[in-house]
Amino acid sequence: MTDTHREQITDPEAVLYRPIVRAWYPNGTVMPDAFKLNQRDKADSNRLSIARGDAVTAEQAYNERAEAVRKRCEENGKSYQPPVGVLAVTIDQVTDVEIKSGDSETRKPLTAWDDSMNDHIPDSHGHIDYNDVPPSDKGAHELAAKALLAKALQNGWKFGPSS
Repeated sequence: MTDTHREQITDPEAVLYRPIVRAWYPNGTVMPDAFKLNQRDKADSNRLSIARGDAVTAEQAYNERAEAVRKRCEENGKSYQPPVGVLAVTIDQVTDVEIKSGDSETRKPLTAWDDSMNDHIPDSHGHIDYNDVPPSDKGAHELAAKALLAKALQNGWKFGPSS
């Protein structure tokens, strides 16, 4: 496997886009699943994929995700449903989400990273690192996802339903 280099994103105002797929939007409500780790994220060292606002617009993030979903649907013989839209959080909002780590009383903030400098990763890619969230603590994952979703919904749709 190729070593992946990454740099922490520290600008508190930097925007991170999260395209929202249909499965996370039943009955017109975004579910916390939109900010939970899926199997692919877990295999990627517990890193939740995002698109960096310094590299793309919300519409471009939407189009990139839509194309990836369309391609995967075609490969698997499934019908394609485009993403619903794009939500966003800032670095400041990400680092506001603090998780108690294991048996320690110390709370550690979530962090965000740019890993686009790698040849095998898209130029707009970054991730929110969930590594300090104890893997066995489903409640901590749920809490982090709900906190990020609440912040994203506060910011409103950046592309999609009401943009």
